[in-house]
Amino acid sequence: MEEIIKSITEAEAQAEVLKAQALARAAEIAELAEERAAEIEKKSAKECKEFRENALKTAQAQAQQAYDRAIEEKRGEAKTYVEQHLERCNLQVQEIVRRVLSGNC
Repeated sequence: MEEIIKSITEAEAQAEVLKAQALARAAEIAELAEERAAEIEKKSAKECKEFRENALKTAQAQAQQAYDRAIEEKRGEAKTYVEQHLERCNLQVQEIVRRVLSGNC
């Protein structure tokens, strides 16, 4: 009976040692996890900042290209409009000059 009690006592002591080791290891793992989480957070913040800056640059470049295309398109339209009106004006000016020269004002 003494041997059984002694075995149980030894087993309980070993269990306490294992429990203490497990708690210590759990604390180490938790500390490592917190450190890793902090590293990931810092890295993610940096990557997000870079992504945001790149996205902004890309958006600005695309907007500038769209603006330049729109300006060129409208310049072409304006040039065509002016040419058409100058042609009409030339016809009217020629008619006025013809009347003045013929004395038919």
